[in-house]
Amino acid sequence: MLSRPPKARLLAKVLVAALLPAAVALVLFGTLAHAVARRALEDELGQRLATAASGVAMQILPEQLAAIGSGDEQSNTYANLTRRIELARQRLGVRRVLLVARDLSGRGDTEGLVALGARAYELGADQPEIERAATGALAGSPLFWGRDGRPYQRGYARVGGFEPAGFVVVEGSAQYFAQLAAFRRWLVAGGALCMVFIAGLAGWLSRRMTGPLARLARSAEGIGRGDLTRPVAVETRDEIGYLAARLDEMRAALQARDERLQMMLAGIAHEVRNPLGGLQLYAGLLREGLAQQPERLAEVARVEREIGYLKNVVSDFLEFARRTPPVMEPVPVAPLLDEVCEICRFPAGTGPALRAEATPGLVAEGDRGQLRRALINLVKNAMVAAGVPGQVVVAARSASGLVEWEVRDSGPGVAQELKDKIFAPFFTTREKGTGLGLAFVREIARDHGGEVTVDRGPEGGARFRFATRTAPAA
Repeated sequence: MLSRPPKARLLAKVLVAALLPAAVALVLFGTLAHAVARRALEDELGQRLATAASGVAMQILPEQLAAIGSGDEQSNTYANLTRRIELARQRLGVRRVLLVARDLSGRGDTEGLVALGARAYELGADQPEIERAATGALAGSPLFWGRDGRPYQRGYARVGGFEPAGFVVVEGSAQYFAQLAAFRRWLVAGGALCMVFIAGLAGWLSRRMTGPLARLARSAEGIGRGDLTRPVAVETRDEIGYLAARLDEMRAALQARDERLQMMLAGIAHEVRNPLGGLQLYAGLLREGLAQQPERLAEVARVEREIGYLKNVVSDFLEFARRTPPVMEPVPVAPLLDEVCEICRFPAGTGPALRAEATPGLVAEGDRGQLRRALINLVKNAMVAAGVPGQVVVAARSASGLVEWEVRDSGPGVAQELKDKIFAPFFTTREKGTGLGLAFVREIARDHGGEVTVDRGPEGGARFRFATRTAPAA
């Protein structure tokens, strides 16, 4: 598939590298600051409520708690206790004051939620705080939410000496939550402003860096496609400029080596083709001379086949070494697929069925000759793999501004261990193969901005795919 522009990728990476640590640091700092502030406010309120409970407990005699129980609602002792805790609630400005015995049974409640002698089950969650209060320490409960949806806390103090007769529970509203919410909003707003500033600074710095790097990447991409004539511009004097200079030296060295290679291959082709032409001529004369000896003609045919194979090998080597950059032009897809099928189709009954599938009116942008060569190579391989009776499909479809080319067959497919090897030059599993067919396909796909892949197709065999751009509208 076609890749995104290198500049966009590099810019995104630089921005992520700058923003991600900053965002993580801000989130961690904000979370920690919020947690510390909440814990400090919660501890402060718990201590204040526990101190208030301790002051009320000093006014309660253990004997008073022991003297009343269920059914004593009309007693003077109960009336005195309820009046005393109500006055304490008003004086302290808290939500509720509750008296309970050691077993957490009610002995007085300013809210009337716990009846005299009934167990205060709501205090069960604060058992650790109750046990701490039983030792004489000030104990504040964790934050909890009341039935009205507001946050509250409780403070506990024991009534009595070493063996407490009960506890005073003072329940107050956690009004600090409003301040905490405001603090949280300030943290979010400050973090957002910091992120905007960091993003702007990182974007400006990254563009200063990624501009030369993107142009350097395009130059490297051109060198990879075989464009060795265009020099690499050295724009800066820093490490990027140093890299550009070394890249240009590499380009020049590759250009010189490529020229030497082409001259060498041209010489080899000249030296090999001349003897091959003579051998082919003599093989023809030998065939005419042995026309009266049919049993010898099979040997002549074998010689002619080997000569033809050597000529194909020489041609493939030359084409692979002298492959020119693609000339981009609009390429009607359907006619190209029909032409490929016409070239590769076997006579009826002698090979697998071959058909073309193309989106009507689809036009690709590319080099028609190179695309034709890539498809022919893929289709020929598929025809051999599918065998008789089998089927081969060459298809093209439009997808998100791209043309997706596809050749699939009903053969055995490509083994998993070979998928990374079949596109390497000179690798082949055939006795007479040169190993350059799929290497051609890969280079052509890359020259068009894509990458060829192989997987299992719907027919059960191999499916080769690559993508090119759709031709712009006229």
